[in-house]
Amino acid sequence: MRELMQFLPVLVFVVVIVSVVRNAAKVVRKVAEQQASAARAPADYDPELAERTRRIQEEIRRKIAERRGQTVAPEAAPVGPRMEPPVIFAEEREDPSVTAAANAVLERQQQLASQMRALEQARATEQRRAAQVTAAIRTESQSERGLLTGSRGDLLADLRDPTSLRRAFVLREVLGTPVGLR
Repeated sequence: MRELMQFLPVLVFVVVIVSVVRNAAKVVRKVAEQQASAARAPADYDPELAERTRRIQEEIRRKIAERRGQTVAPEAAPVGPRMEPPVIFAEEREDPSVTAAANAVLERQQQLASQMRALEQARATEQRRAAQVTAAIRTESQSERGLLTGSRGDLLADLRDPTSLRRAFVLREVLGTPVGLR
């Protein structure tokens, strides 16, 4: 009996280790199954959301390329899992209210697209004008006359301020000719 009692702590330790390993294996198996099931079939796939996301990403890429001065060819639309074309029933094809509504929607989209193009052209024109104005201002301010006018205006503004005037007197005394040489 004493021999059995000597090995009891070792036996308990081995049983605890074995149970911990089994639980860890179960957790790993569960995680692997969840990942495999999630990779197989996404349950909450929304084709409208995917299309909207793709359009937004395409628009962002186009704007980035536009800013860099590049042109980007539109990418082919990726086909997601379980994307199916919309089903149009025979009743819908023949129903004039559905076709009239669809035509109204298409007409409105065309109007919005033409307005968008006009706004883009106006924006580009304004950007060119702004660039010309800033270039003209830059060249004027960098010319000798512009620098003299700017520095004279700054100097007069400093002399109108009492604290700047005091500072000017102190700097003249410190940095100017010594009193003994005057």
